[in-house]
Amino acid sequence: MNYQQRHPEIEELLGAYALDAIDADERQLIERHLRHCAACEAEVREHREVAAAFAPGGATPDAVWDAIVEALEEAPPPLELAPVAPLARRRPRSMPVLAVLTAVAAAAAAVLGVRLMDQERRLDRMQTAMAEDNVQRAAVVALANPTAKTVELRAADTPAAARVALLPDGRGYLLADGLASLATDRTYQLWALIDGERISAGTLGQQPKVAAFSVSGPVAGFAITEEQASGVVASKNLPVLVGWFRSA
Repeated sequence: MNYQQRHPEIEELLGAYALDAIDADERQLIERHLRHCAACEAEVREHREVAAAFAPGGATPDAVWDAIVEALEEAPPPLELAPVAPLARRRPRSMPVLAVLTAVAAAAAAVLGVRLMDQERRLDRMQTAMAEDNVQRAAVVALANPTAKTVELRAADTPAAARVALLPDGRGYLLADGLASLATDRTYQLWALIDGERISAGTLGQQPKVAAFSVSGPVAGFAITEEQASGVVASKNLPVLVGWFRSA
């Protein structure tokens, strides 16, 4: 069998050869062929570059990502149903090539999935930061509003403090400073002091800086306690910070 006759058969084995997935006789045959076939030699290099790119710690070539992006952006081709015909029996030795292509495709999908998850986490963090920034601006405006009732929350045994602004419509804002960070199973909770009772105004998290809330009724002051992470309906814990509105 001459060079031209063996070329299609050898071409089928190039992917497996690049991954050392063939027997010794086939390896000798391919290596003799590669001495005289520049096209097959180039194809082997491409197989090895792709396999190396998806190996642990490998850097993915820009060309691979460009090809993936272009494939995702392209419109799918129209579906054309071919007439039913019996499938030709494929040679068993082509299976290593199919396995190589499947593994590369799976690795590419995994890398893309990780990058998409990282992007989603970054977007979540940006959205959270923007929301906190909006609340902080609203709190500063409320504290400067002459119609708002303001109070400072303090305690004798801690330098931490908080300021609360309560607008006439019941909307309120809290700015806290110096509160110690709590364990993951604990939270600070805000209470409105109404008619001698503590009415929950919501949980504040492990180390609050700014928060918005809403209350109704004749609020005389506010207090902050430390509670379990889910918060409580009623608390007997001593306040971490407390403050009372001045009497008119």
